[in-house]
Amino acid sequence: MLKKSDIEAVIKNPGRIRVYYQPVVNLTSGRLWGYEALLRGEGVLAKPGRLFKSAAAWGLLGELDTACFLAALAGSYPPEGYLSVNVTAAGLVDIDAGAYANPRLVIELTEYGYRDIQQLTGALSAWRGNGARIAIDDVGPDIGQLRAALHLRPDFVKIDRSLVRGCDCHVSNRLLLAQALEVCRYLGAEVIAEGIEKPGELKALRDLGVEYGQGYLLGKPQPGWGKVCVMAGGV
Repeated sequence: MLKKSDIEAVIKNPGRIRVYYQPVVNLTSGRLWGYEALLRGEGVLAKPGRLFKSAAAWGLLGELDTACFLAALAGSYPPEGYLSVNVTAAGLVDIDAGAYANPRLVIELTEYGYRDIQQLTGALSAWRGNGARIAIDDVGPDIGQLRAALHLRPDFVKIDRSLVRGCDCHVSNRLLLAQALEVCRYLGAEVIAEGIEKPGELKALRDLGVEYGQGYLLGKPQPGWGKVCVMAGGV
């Protein structure tokens, strides 16, 4: 676990946080959907997962999440499409939806030990009421995690790269993806596949009817608005 002082240093000096943007693409049309804002940096910022889990343990998650959220929104919005920003449940409750929510913002909800579901549901309503849309991040092989999101009614569900990797050649991954898609359609949520790196994976996802995707095959994270490499019907 990281030291409390390391986390406080990031909160007090948000200028250390660098933001890169990775394109998200409509897999059927090849058109740009928008970008996901990704945190980059040196030292403790080099491993965001460890940083946020340590912040949760020290009771600093809301403050850290607010600093990172504001860093992601510090620049302009992309010339077209959505801007997707990761926010923990604790941060979502703490940040003023009225000040930042808008119809081009997608909140990617990441959970780090947050348990007050009633308060979280209220916060989601505030963000939605101000125009933002909601995504559930990093849904992996545990389909129970996806079913647990039923009450949140997300607009998007992001499928973790652990399911996407090798989905063109591993039957188990394809079956789990198909099951996740079935649950998402019941939810009325659209699916975004993460970590697409090979043409075979892209084709398999298209065949399964996955709506959107991102990954190095389609476009790498860049400091600005990068180019999209996918074309309708091929790469």
